[in-house]
Amino acid sequence: MLNLLKVAFLFKFVSTVFGGFLINFFGQFLPDSFKRIYLPGRFNECAKSKSIEKFEVPKRWFRHFYLFAAPYSTFYLLLLCYRYLLNGRTPNFVNWQISIFFDSSRETPISAERVLLGMLIFTAHCWKRYYESHYISVFSDSTINLSVYIIGFTHYFGGILSIVGESQSIDKDSTIHLNWSNLTWLEYTCASIFILSTYLQLRTNIILSNLRKNEKGVVITKQHKIPRGELFEYITAPLQFTEIILYLCMSIILREGSTFHYVTLWTVANQVECSYLAHTWFLNKFKDYPKSRKMIVPYIF
Repeated sequence: MLNLLKVAFLFKFVSTVFGGFLINFFGQFLPDSFKRIYLPGRFNECAKSKSIEKFEVPKRWFRHFYLFAAPYSTFYLLLLCYRYLLNGRTPNFVNWQISIFFDSSRETPISAERVLLGMLIFTAHCWKRYYESHYISVFSDSTINLSVYIIGFTHYFGGILSIVGESQSIDKDSTIHLNWSNLTWLEYTCASIFILSTYLQLRTNIILSNLRKNEKGVVITKQHKIPRGELFEYITAPLQFTEIILYLCMSIILREGSTFHYVTLWTVANQVECSYLAHTWFLNKFKDYPKSRKMIVPYIF
């Protein structure tokens, strides 16, 4: 059997790269229906397709991703604690789920200590994103294609399962003896960078939401404005920049495995494409947009 998670995320990666290539270089020749499906939110405003628009949902439904991801990651964090700290037995339905999405020759090379660390910080990130999307972000009235909405759920479902599925003896009854000295300075450094990056995401979302509020915190507009301050002084896409850092740090922590690296691969491709679209949009939309501001990597790119 194939590792369905690897196949799914590899397909997402190829689709994102190929679709981005078409949109970025041949967009003017593409039908509006294709652009309406591929481009989210404000990027598809000029593409009109009544048939495709029937399959769109409000962009604010992004909140639903974290309504799912936060408790889902918490469940698996508690399961891992039960398995590794109390030497409990993994429920049969979890083993069944793993057997479906992973190949029959699956190995479990990721040490218990690294899995616990990775799942802990990823769960904290999911709850932070839940808080941002429900209590900070001010969404516009734009829409996204239903396929994009579904992809959001599959991302967190597959990403979290890819951590658990290759964790040490997750589907066995053997006793696990944790040795926290197995965590080196590299894991702790990556975890610290992860936490800093997710905090910078929070700061970035606060800046973006304040652009649509008055001094009393009341939403007065849903129009786009030029964001300024902190990372916005250097790049157009701080959210995408920090998201890439988050997943690279997770891949380093979980480097003994292989499936999560496919999640990271797709995330990087997706975030770079989103950054390109945003940077191009701002340059075309605002004549006074800072020309010195890079796209996604400060001072470089």
